[in-house]
Amino acid sequence: MKSSIKSIEAIITKALYQFGFSPIHSGFFYLRDAVRIAYFEQDAITLVTKLIYLPLAKEYDTTVDNIEKSIRKSADAVWKNNACSTIAVMNTIYTFSENHIENKELISLICNIIKQTINIFDTDIGKGI
Repeated sequence: MKSSIKSIEAIITKALYQFGFSPIHSGFFYLRDAVRIAYFEQDAITLVTKLIYLPLAKEYDTTVDNIEKSIRKSADAVWKNNACSTIAVMNTIYTFSENHIENKELISLICNIIKQTINIFDTDIGKGI
């Protein structure tokens, strides 16, 4: 299971780079881990603060508000640089809207792109093997 988590993290990291996220922002790492949690626990996306931000805050020894704000600020930077442009992320075409989406939608979007990518390549990574 540990190797599948590292494989998923590598795929998520690649997707974040393709979106334009940069590890110079702490939100990059929080977002990567939030997507990982949402990937393995599909119901977590319904209660983002309780099931995603809270465990991350404990893991990183920070507050839930800091996790949320850091992800939002990273997303703001990406949307500012890519407003109204179209990119390919993991073989999925994405067009940035003028206004960025909420954190919950962003986590869900990236999680869905990762699931599609894994299904396309039909790997055992998504099965936790």
